[in-house]
Amino acid sequence: MKGFEFLVDSKIARISEEFSKRNNIPLEESMRRFLSSRTYKALSNSETGLYLEVFECVYDMFLEEIGEVIE
Repeated sequence: MKGFEFLVDSKIARISEEFSKRNNIPLEESMRRFLSSRTYKALSNSETGLYLEVFECVYDMFLEEIGEVIE
């Protein structure tokens, strides 16, 4: 699917960066946490369509999954 990988990769990078800043943790740790989440699994499955959602929606979904308060 054209553009799928780009959209997924850009959301992974942005979510990892935001989570790293929010929690004051290394980017690598942030990325590891996101890549092991159900949210990532849904994002990387083209059939869910989650990759088409805006960054904020996917990020909030991740925060909710891990039990962090959404501000």
